[in-house]
Amino acid sequence: MFVNLGFASPRAGKEKTMSESMRAFGKALEGMPGLLDTFVLAEVGSNTLVGVSIWRDREAFDNAMKAVKPPPPPEPIEQLRSAPPIVRQFESI
Repeated sequence: MFVNLGFASPRAGKEKTMSESMRAFGKALEGMPGLLDTFVLAEVGSNTLVGVSIWRDREAFDNAMKAVKPPPPPEPIEQLRSAPPIVRQFESI
């Protein structure tokens, strides 16, 4: 199993728009071979959002990232986030 976590820090007042954009990216991944699940989490006590995608393996994730056509954000991404995203990746052992 392979898990990709994308941590986003939306600007104040942009949390809903950012989470909708992240969910739209998850929808764009639907049907990709090896995708098990996607969802968005909100960290308790902060404005951090986490986009989670769970894959059969790293190869499925890599292939999907080459093939996916993400929808454009509803407004320029620089206006939605206050900092660049942080990506963390994990594999089952």
